[in-house]
Amino acid sequence: MSDKKAIFFNSKRPKKENDRFFINGLSKVSENQSNEDINNLLKLYYTIDEVKIDITFAIKINAVIEKHISKLIKQADIFFKMSNKNNCSVESIYSGMAGIALLFKFYASKTNNKHKTFEQSKQIIEKCLKILDSTSKRITYLTGKSGVYVTAASIYLESNDHANMKLMIDEIVGMLPLALDPKTSDEILYGRAGYLYSLMVLKNLGWNDVNSDDIIRQVVSAILDSGMSLCSKENIKTTPIMYEWHEKKYFGAAHGLLGILHCLLLMKNYLTQKELYDLIKPALDYLLTLQFKSGNLPSSLNNDKDRLVQWCHGAAGATQTFLLAYEILKDTKYLIAAEQFGDVIWERGLLIKGYGLCHGLSGNTYAFISLFKVTKKFKHLYRAAKFIDWCLTNDSKIKELNRSFSMFEGIAGNVYTLLDVQNPLQANFPGY
Repeated sequence: MSDKKAIFFNSKRPKKENDRFFINGLSKVSENQSNEDINNLLKLYYTIDEVKIDITFAIKINAVIEKHISKLIKQADIFFKMSNKNNCSVESIYSGMAGIALLFKFYASKTNNKHKTFEQSKQIIEKCLKILDSTSKRITYLTGKSGVYVTAASIYLESNDHANMKLMIDEIVGMLPLALDPKTSDEILYGRAGYLYSLMVLKNLGWNDVNSDDIIRQVVSAILDSGMSLCSKENIKTTPIMYEWHEKKYFGAAHGLLGILHCLLLMKNYLTQKELYDLIKPALDYLLTLQFKSGNLPSSLNNDKDRLVQWCHGAAGATQTFLLAYEILKDTKYLIAAEQFGDVIWERGLLIKGYGLCHGLSGNTYAFISLFKVTKKFKHLYRAAKFIDWCLTNDSKIKELNRSFSMFEGIAGNVYTLLDVQNPLQANFPGY
């Protein structure tokens, strides 16, 4: 491939296909590239043998990280000065200061606690707890109280403050009745699957109370029962489980079937073999019947517009779910589907909406990282590197969003990704 074509990808005047994404000038060229070509191009970003980031690329990434961290530290200072009185809110992982706390903790782990961000993460999360709206019924990891509590629990664990960690666990467990309430939805952002994710994080932190497994199983059962109930109620025969959010049957990671299946697969040890093969697998197979000619998925039932290529709706969230399904169920069609989703992202994933995780370039980059981790094909790591490189050189071309500092819609998510891609084999999408 010529240098001219490479420059087109990183053009200072990127061309828009429409109001959703920029044209990727490499997407057609790369179809004909050999593995040797890809490997040679990848050397600009990573070493092949050790999968270690190139020092020049790392310097470029870290310069952007430091610029953004400086902005986020200023935001934290503003937050610290806010009054605690009459300021009840849920400073969530998704869009609030709990997401900044999560990032600061992660940044500290990657930089030997540069800028003392671990201490700042603790300050932030404790202020989040002080102003937490006790009347809120939001239970999920990303947008609800359990995400604030579980982030606090992880910070207290690292601080050897086991008493406060136990208090956080008790708060999360105390939300179980809300999670089991028939009126509660099932999706990740606002429903039971999002609560289940918090329980999974607790287990990973070492939560092993005598009733912990029973609590998790209750939530898993409630999710499955809800999906079967809707199918029975509406006589749905195409899949054994289906879900609604605001009376709409979504398929994406944030509000739909993909995200719910993803959380259930993460908690596979709490599924019976019958549930795995008679409920989960047929639902995955059903989703594959809905693919557009491009390989992408619709955002919801009876929506024939092939438009959204992002984590919350479309190919990016689907990539990670079908890779997880492949690893658990060993059905190669799921791996094939995941790589098809990856091709969709490569062609249409340079999103205009921003660098966030939900509907931005960071979320789409994680799809390539996940593909590389499972397949070990260097083309996926190359694609991730090119998306990251595009982020570093086209900052002014992206729309400014209302929550531009946040984890899932702003620069905090971008910083998390930039830290994570420096060790791609250990990288994981936060909250999924």
